[in-house]
Amino acid sequence: MLAHHFDIVRSVSILALVTLFLATNPTQARQTDESEPTLGSLSQPKQNQPLPLGTLLDSDGKPINIPNQPQSAFEYSAPTVTSTEIQKNQTTKPTKTSKSKKLTRKQQLASRVQVANDPNCRWLDKRMDQLEALSSGKQNKPAQYQIDELSARQKEWQCLKCGAEGPDQNDYSRCQYRRETITR
Repeated sequence: MLAHHFDIVRSVSILALVTLFLATNPTQARQTDESEPTLGSLSQPKQNQPLPLGTLLDSDGKPINIPNQPQSAFEYSAPTVTSTEIQKNQTTKPTKTSKSKKLTRKQQLASRVQVANDPNCRWLDKRMDQLEALSSGKQNKPAQYQIDELSARQKEWQCLKCGAEGPDQNDYSRCQYRRETITR
């Protein structure tokens, strides 16, 4: 506690000495030699006219234009879509036709009218669409490996029950397509 009081007394006495020195020598404290630059004169460039309030300068001393209203650097607005474009897009998508008659369990598992809500089933559906498009192409005859893959994917589709409720947890490893490798 005593040391704390001593620090306060010491600080006050140093402050009193400095003010006494400045009071006795006011001309020396206010005088600055113009040939010798000071820190304050270096930071402020010499100007003929004062700048208007709210003006900023860049590193070259040129004024910077400040916008009146705040604005974002990234402004994006989504393109407007008319209802004719939406109808046009909806009609061009091929839709799978659903049959009105009730399918048996075996037919429902093999059918691809409905896809189970499972990522593997959705991927299988798209892959089988690709393979079917390749096999129905009129220009090129599909390669044998594409026909074999389509057959294997159809078996996987049925095993995973993608046409109905979808796979169980143990169906993933049991139904996964594995290529047969020929060892020599």
